[in-house]
Amino acid sequence: MPSYATSFGPEPFAAREIDDAGLTRDQLRLLVARGAVRRVVQGVYVDDLVPDSLELRAKAVARVVPAGRVVCGRTAAWLWGVDALAMGAHRVLPDVDVMGDAGTAALRRTGTLGCTGPLTEGDVDNVAGVTLTSPARTAADLARLLRRPDALAALDALFRLPGLGREQVRRVLDRFVGYRGVVQGRELVAVADGRSESPQESRTRLRCIDAGFPAPEPQIEVFDRSGDFVARLDMGWRERLKAVEFDGDADHSTLPQQRWDRDRRRRVESCGWGLAVVTTEQVMGHGLAFEHGIAELLGIGFSLTRNHPRYGGWQARTRWDA
Repeated sequence: MPSYATSFGPEPFAAREIDDAGLTRDQLRLLVARGAVRRVVQGVYVDDLVPDSLELRAKAVARVVPAGRVVCGRTAAWLWGVDALAMGAHRVLPDVDVMGDAGTAALRRTGTLGCTGPLTEGDVDNVAGVTLTSPARTAADLARLLRRPDALAALDALFRLPGLGREQVRRVLDRFVGYRGVVQGRELVAVADGRSESPQESRTRLRCIDAGFPAPEPQIEVFDRSGDFVARLDMGWRERLKAVEFDGDADHSTLPQQRWDRDRRRRVESCGWGLAVVTTEQVMGHGLAFEHGIAELLGIGFSLTRNHPRYGGWQARTRWDA
């Protein structure tokens, strides 16, 4: 039998329950600092020997969500297996997003972030005993309410769930005419693609789209003249043999990895492909180095007019060179 750090064994427990187990708040903080206990959601903990699972997540969320409330937003996505947190938000464990029916008071409880909204029977599902918004309703809410780059990253990941399709999410959005973020939601659902394999790839693709470039196709496989597989590229324009590779700091920081990357890219270029390698700073930054680099890769003119929030009120405009 595992040797658990607390008397709760493999079950998640709320901070308010530790008195009954003979623990003090200081002892709990020490167990967390030592790595013997970890936080699952805000205000709920579990022994670190217990592996992460959908069931564990659901049990932990159930400890802080009162009866009559529906888990929604980022937390619902998390229970469906999708990380919908913004860049950098992992440093602080977020509150649990919960929703009540329209006309009820928003929940105010430590560890939860309450809201209200219209809920139909089809909007609600159940995972391991926890009532939460369905994948389609979760996708529609996140598409409307998150920042554009984070919303598309969440949508791409949710579209990898079996059975969730674009039309299902569109039908949910159609019920929210006049609500905040519906225009953004429709725009992002139209370009969401479950083939994208990471949040940063999704954000990179959106930056291309927002700049007015043709939407790049995710995960393009490259073969040499003999038909042998060479590489799979993050995204690109197959008809132009051009591609964009996202160079994540953590994945490409060691010398062996950098050598492997260079060799791989040389093999891709030998097959006639042109590559642009972009970084987190370029994708998430406010400068125009990203746009000018992609324009050069594609042979497209790039300029700004106005009325696009990404570019400080200016609209991106591109044109294919003759």
